Amino acid sequence: MAVLSTTARSRNFDFHADTFAFANQTYFDYKQLSETQIQISRRHGHVPDFSRHCFQMCRSVLQFFKFADFRPDLPKVSEPEYQEVVRKISRIPAWSSGPKDKIVVPGYRDLHDFSLGETMVLQRNLGLWWPAYWRLGNWRIVDPEPRCGQERMAKWLRNELDHGRIRDVYITRLKPINHCLVVYRYTPGQNGDLIFDVYDVNQPGKIVHLTYRASDRSFYFDKTWYYRGGLVSVMSLYVSPLF
Repeated sequence: MAVLSTTARSRNFDFHADTFAFANQTYFDYKQLSETQIQISRRHGHVPDFSRHCFQMCRSVLQFFKFADFRPDLPKVSEPEYQEVVRKISRIPAWSSGPKDKIVVPGYRDLHDFSLGETMVLQRNLGLWWPAYWRLGNWRIVDPEPRCGQERMAKWLRNELDHGRIRDVYITRLKPINHCLVVYRYTPGQNGDLIFDVYDVNQPGKIVHLTYRASDRSFYFDKTWYYRGGLVSVMSLYVSPLF
C-alpha cells in the first residue's frame, strides 16, 4: 500500500537528484555526417524496449518533484509495493496541485537513487509511450509559431521559474526534432536574452541549454548527438488536460 506523508517541503530542483539515472532510448538511428548535418534513419534490427518515452519521463520528473516524499530512513519495500507507489504518483495530473499529502517513496533518498535501484519498476510503470503521441496539444506543431508567441513563452518560463515551478516544454522543428525537456533554471543574458538550463532525458547527467534570443524572439537548442543544434519552436506541455 502507498504511504502518505503530510510533509510539505519547499525546495529547489536539484539536477543530480531530481532526474532519472537511465536514458530514454530513441526509435531512430542518428548518424552525424558533418558539423551541420545528421542523418536520421530507421533502426536495422532490434528497437530498444524503453524507447519513445521522453513524454512519460518528463511528465514523471514533474510528478515526482511535486508529489513524492523520498524517505531513505524507512526500510525498502517489495517490488509490487514500489509498483503501486510509481503508479499512484504517475496518475496524479502533472498540472494539478496534487493531493494534500505527498506519496512516500521508502528506502531511497531521491529520484536518481530510486531509478538506479528500481530501474525496471519505473520503466514498466511510468506509462505506455503511444498515448502521449496522441495528446491534442501535440497538433500545435503543424501551425506556424509567431515570434510574439515565443516571446510570451520566454516570459512565462521566466515567471514560472521565479516562483519555483519547473516546467515541461515541447520543442519541434518537425522532421529534425520533436522532443520534450524539463526547464528548471535560467540565467539572464545580455540584451534580454535568457539561458534556460534543461533536463534532456536522452542525455542523463548532462546539463543542456535552451537559449532565448530577444533580438529575434526565438529559441535555440544546444547541439546534441541527435540534433544539429539551432532554432526550435517551444510550446508549453502538461499545463492542462489538453496541453
